[in-house]
Amino acid sequence: MRNPFPENETFKRFLGIKDYFRKFTTKENMLRTRELARAARLIQQTGTQISFDLLGSANFGMAVEASDVDIVMYLECDHDEEARYDNTPMLRIYESLFFATILKEISHNPFKLQIVDFINLRRLERAIREPGFDDDILARFVFYRTICRGVNKLPIRKYEQAISGNKELFKRIENHLTEALNEFTRSSSHRMSFNKYISRLKEQDIKIPASIFEKIHEYLDK
Repeated sequence: MRNPFPENETFKRFLGIKDYFRKFTTKENMLRTRELARAARLIQQTGTQISFDLLGSANFGMAVEASDVDIVMYLECDHDEEARYDNTPMLRIYESLFFATILKEISHNPFKLQIVDFINLRRLERAIREPGFDDDILARFVFYRTICRGVNKLPIRKYEQAISGNKELFKRIENHLTEALNEFTRSSSHRMSFNKYISRLKEQDIKIPASIFEKIHEYLDK
């Protein structure tokens, strides 16, 4: 979704640097994105609407053959509670059966897939419909949709449209999400990832401008 915090320096830095790396998206990254989109379409043939957001190297376009892929899964459960393994048995089916079977079958190079969060679209719809609903699901949705790379986005488009003009919502959650992004940026794993991304560009003989290096250092040291 379009950045709902256009004047926020933290989000502007992150998205600007991400957009730079995406200019040099690896062939492996493009193939995996297509395979995940195909897997989503195959799952939808069972009657389940499903979408993903990609994090990590796949989000930055820097995935290589050895990379794992971390995703956020969006699906509509048969209840409006937080989606968990104990109340949504289909989660394990999607995670173990569909992904292990479908991706193994259709992928040119099967890769490890890790689901880091589930978003129950029925619960998200309730949070949108009831302004006083006390839940972090809206904030998580906005956060992922702002910083991640979406796959098979049609099932979640209506939720984006429903909140796109909600300036009061964005104002209410901006500080919280800014701190969340700062914490993410300060993590040692994130810093190590950037070193890998830079190395992958150098391996392609891509010269990174000094201005981009400055922005990266400013971003990581903020």
